[in-house]
Amino acid sequence: MKIAIPVIDNKLQRHRIAGGFSVIGYLCIFDTEKQKALWMKTIDLAANMGDLLPALERENISNIITRQIQPMALKVLANRGFNVFKSNGDSLDVNIHFLSKNELMPFDMDAAMEFASVCGGECGDCKTECEDEKKTPNP
Repeated sequence: MKIAIPVIDNKLQRHRIAGGFSVIGYLCIFDTEKQKALWMKTIDLAANMGDLLPALERENISNIITRQIQPMALKVLANRGFNVFKSNGDSLDVNIHFLSKNELMPFDMDAAMEFASVCGGECGDCKTECEDEKKTPNP
């Protein structure tokens, strides 16, 4: 089984789980069968958030551990067959261990709603209308 986990960086803090997914962030892809981890920039896997799901599927990733997720993102991931788990703290190694022992709670809509926002993140992540609003000065 392969797990995708957003992490702080791919150097000094690569064992700390980041707040969530971002194309300008970093990922750890952990293969439980081989007991090997690969750290990378998310943008090296997918140029934008719209390309991330197909990229994760191509890598045969079926599980995600994250500290937070937007409700719509959770719904999309669940509908595509991903298992999304809520991290227990920010230690990468501890959370991989918890998942291997079936001790991590799946993210549900109630937990995702704690992080709900209108845009769901930075405009650079999703390229929505809010990006244009930020560029257009108010009269």
